[in-house]
Amino acid sequence: MAGKGGGAIVNIGSAAGTNGEPFFGAYAGAKEAIRGMSKAAALEWGREGIRVNVVCPLAETDGLRVLRDAAPKHYDRVVKSTALRRIGDPATDIGGVVAFLVGPDAAYLTGQTLLADGGAGAFR
Repeated sequence: MAGKGGGAIVNIGSAAGTNGEPFFGAYAGAKEAIRGMSKAAALEWGREGIRVNVVCPLAETDGLRVLRDAAPKHYDRVVKSTALRRIGDPATDIGGVVAFLVGPDAAYLTGQTLLADGGAGAFR
Protein backbone atom coordinates (compact mmCIF):
# COMPACT_ATOMS: atom_id res chain seq x y z
CA MET A 1 0.00 0.00 0.00
CA ALA A 2 2.80 2.41 0.83
CA GLY A 3 4.37 1.97 -2.58
CA LYS A 4 1.01 2.52 -4.27
CA GLY A 5 0.22 5.82 -2.53
CA GLY A 6 -1.76 4.53 0.42
CA GLY A 7 -4.95 2.69 1.16
CA ALA A 8 -7.35 1.74 3.90
CA ILE A 9 -7.50 -1.13 6.35
CA VAL A 10 -10.59 -1.95 8.41
CA ASN A 11 -10.23 -4.42 11.25
CA ILE A 12 -13.13 -5.98 13.12
CA GLY A 13 -13.35 -5.56 16.89
CA SER A 14 -16.16 -6.44 19.27
CA ALA A 15 -18.37 -4.94 21.93
CA ALA A 16 -17.16 -7.80 24.12
CA GLY A 17 -13.93 -5.84 24.34
CA THR A 18 -15.17 -2.25 24.41
CA ASN A 19 -18.01 -2.96 26.84
CA GLY A 20 -16.93 -6.18 28.56
CA GLU A 21 -18.93 -9.38 28.66
CA PRO A 22 -18.93 -11.98 31.45
CA PHE A 23 -17.24 -15.27 30.52
CA PHE A 24 -15.69 -13.77 27.36
CA GLY A 25 -12.38 -12.63 28.84
CA ALA A 26 -10.07 -14.27 26.30
CA TYR A 27 -12.24 -13.19 23.37
CA ALA A 28 -12.51 -9.63 24.72
CA GLY A 29 -8.76 -9.47 25.21
CA ALA A 30 -8.10 -10.62 21.65
CA LYS A 31 -10.54 -8.08 20.22
CA GLU A 32 -9.05 -5.24 22.29
CA ALA A 33 -5.61 -6.29 21.03
CA ILE A 34 -6.93 -5.72 17.50
CA ARG A 35 -7.94 -2.18 18.49
CA GLY A 36 -4.54 -1.50 20.05
CA MET A 37 -2.64 -2.83 17.04
CA SER A 38 -4.88 -0.81 14.73
CA LYS A 39 -4.16 2.42 16.61
CA ALA A 40 -0.42 1.76 16.45
CA ALA A 41 -0.61 0.93 12.75
CA ALA A 42 -2.61 4.11 12.06
CA LEU A 43 0.11 6.17 13.73
CA GLU A 44 2.96 4.32 12.02
CA TRP A 45 1.50 4.14 8.52
CA GLY A 46 -0.37 7.43 8.30
CA ARG A 47 2.63 9.16 6.74
CA GLU A 48 2.43 6.59 3.95
CA GLY A 49 -1.21 7.46 3.28
CA ILE A 50 -2.48 4.27 4.89
CA ARG A 51 -5.55 4.65 7.09
CA VAL A 52 -6.41 2.03 9.72
CA ASN A 53 -9.76 1.91 11.53
CA VAL A 54 -11.81 -0.59 13.49
CA VAL A 55 -15.50 -1.49 13.33
CA CYS A 56 -17.14 -3.08 16.35
CA PRO A 57 -20.36 -4.57 14.99
CA LEU A 58 -23.42 -6.12 16.51
CA ALA A 59 -24.62 -8.26 13.64
CA GLU A 60 -26.40 -11.53 12.97
CA THR A 61 -23.40 -13.85 12.76
CA ASP A 62 -23.01 -17.58 13.30
CA GLY A 63 -21.91 -16.86 16.87
CA LEU A 64 -24.95 -14.73 17.61
CA ARG A 65 -27.23 -17.37 16.10
CA VAL A 66 -25.71 -19.93 18.48
CA LEU A 67 -26.47 -17.57 21.37
CA ARG A 68 -30.03 -17.06 20.10
CA ASP A 69 -30.62 -20.82 19.94
CA ALA A 70 -28.84 -21.72 23.19
CA ALA A 71 -29.96 -18.79 25.35
CA PRO A 72 -32.97 -17.06 23.80
CA LYS A 73 -33.64 -14.91 26.87
CA HIS A 74 -30.08 -13.56 26.80
CA TYR A 75 -30.39 -12.96 23.06
CA ASP A 76 -33.61 -11.02 23.65
CA ARG A 77 -31.81 -8.88 26.26
CA VAL A 78 -29.13 -8.12 23.69
CA VAL A 79 -31.76 -7.03 21.16
CA LYS A 80 -33.53 -4.88 23.77
CA SER A 81 -30.20 -3.27 24.74
CA THR A 82 -29.92 -1.66 21.31
CA ALA A 83 -31.52 1.70 20.66
CA LEU A 84 -32.78 0.41 17.31
CA ARG A 85 -34.19 -2.79 18.91
CA ARG A 86 -32.71 -5.12 16.33
CA ILE A 87 -29.55 -6.98 15.44
CA GLY A 88 -27.69 -5.66 12.42
CA ASP A 89 -27.46 -7.34 9.06
CA PRO A 90 -23.81 -8.07 8.20
CA ALA A 91 -24.16 -7.04 4.55
CA THR A 92 -26.41 -4.01 4.70
CA ASP A 93 -25.72 -2.57 8.15
CA ILE A 94 -22.07 -3.42 8.71
CA GLY A 95 -20.95 -3.62 5.07
CA GLY A 96 -21.97 -0.02 4.49
CA VAL A 97 -19.85 1.17 7.41
CA VAL A 98 -16.85 -0.75 6.09
CA ALA A 99 -17.44 0.58 2.57
CA PHE A 100 -17.52 4.12 3.97
CA LEU A 101 -14.24 3.58 5.82
CA VAL A 102 -12.39 2.34 2.75
CA GLY A 103 -13.90 5.00 0.49
CA PRO A 104 -12.94 8.60 -0.24
CA ASP A 105 -15.47 10.13 2.17
CA ALA A 106 -13.39 8.76 5.07
CA ALA A 107 -10.08 10.05 3.67
CA TYR A 108 -9.37 12.01 6.87
CA LEU A 109 -10.36 9.27 9.32
CA THR A 110 -7.75 6.96 10.86
CA GLY A 111 -7.06 5.34 14.20
CA GLN A 112 -10.75 5.29 15.09
CA THR A 113 -13.23 2.73 16.34
CA LEU A 114 -16.78 2.89 15.00
CA LEU A 115 -19.46 1.06 16.97
CA ALA A 116 -21.88 -0.27 14.36
CA ASP A 117 -24.15 -1.75 16.97
CA GLY A 118 -27.58 -0.20 16.65
CA GLY A 119 -26.90 2.04 19.65
CA ALA A 120 -26.09 -0.75 22.10
CA GLY A 121 -22.81 0.91 23.00
CA ALA A 122 -24.09 4.46 23.28
CA PHE A 123 -21.79 6.54 25.49
CA ARG A 124 -19.30 3.69 25.89
